[in-house]
Amino acid sequence: MTGGRIEGIILAAGKGTRMLPLTNVLPKPLLPITGVPLLEIAAEKLLRSGAARLHVNLFHLGEMIREYADGKGWPLLFHEEEELLDTGDGIGNMAGDLRDADHILLHNGDVLSSFGFDEALAFHIKHEALVTMILMRPGDKGRTPPPAVTATAGGDVLGIGTVPPDGSTALGYTGMAIISGEALGYFPGEKKGLVPVLLEMISDRPGSVAGFDASSIDAAVWGEIGSPSSYLDIHRRIMIERVLFDGAVQPPPMPLRTGAGSSVDPGAEWTGFLDVGNGARIEGNTFLEDCVVLDGAIVRNGTRLRSAVVYDDKVLEVEK
Repeated sequence: MTGGRIEGIILAAGKGTRMLPLTNVLPKPLLPITGVPLLEIAAEKLLRSGAARLHVNLFHLGEMIREYADGKGWPLLFHEEEELLDTGDGIGNMAGDLRDADHILLHNGDVLSSFGFDEALAFHIKHEALVTMILMRPGDKGRTPPPAVTATAGGDVLGIGTVPPDGSTALGYTGMAIISGEALGYFPGEKKGLVPVLLEMISDRPGSVAGFDASSIDAAVWGEIGSPSSYLDIHRRIMIERVLFDGAVQPPPMPLRTGAGSSVDPGAEWTGFLDVGNGARIEGNTFLEDCVVLDGAIVRNGTRLRSAVVYDDKVLEVEK
């Protein structure tokens, strides 16, 4: 079914600006989801989907990402960016090391989904596409990607960011895609985003950019960690709504998770959900509602927090 060698890309070079100030000390791909970093969830998904090798671009706090990944033993190449590239030229920067790939599985470093690439890859091969975007139909705000891609019922992408013409449907891009090896020549050396690259393909070869509707997969769910609010919402979905995004992030038996070496004082109170990282400590006479306490962080005696991420000795409070 695969039709050749598969490699994977994880886009991990962004600055995580919307997650500041947390991302001053931790790159977004290392943000844990119930204790498992986003990078690991994406890497394991790509490997399960048949990727023989992974490619990760690095810029912001890249050494932290490198150090974490080096300890995992994944078949992986890093691609350092001296200056932050856009998605199009970021992929172009990797093209020389992807020349043996027939198909490349692309995964943004800040998305989660319950679906992998198998169905989309079969669709991609049958469609003989240069690129297949994995899409979803619009639904609840923040829980499906915003509808910005127009496609025909047969799966041809007609436009991105345009008003859908008659007979087409607007869907949202999940941050996951499949790129044929022959498409790499379209990815530039100059700064350019992914959308202009795809629009060039559509103009040159109509039908060469396909859209696979992942909404057709049973129990398909998706989420993006674009902001502190969405980061907490992902935990709420897993820990309270018991949404299964991935086997690596199983909902705990109750909406409380405590990591290895962590401690929660018997005098601490919590409600909603509470995720406590490895080595974290919650002292007595505290109250927490809908909070994530990252590895090694301390919640001091007398603290009261609602909708917050605690890291080091700092607190990032989230407006609802």
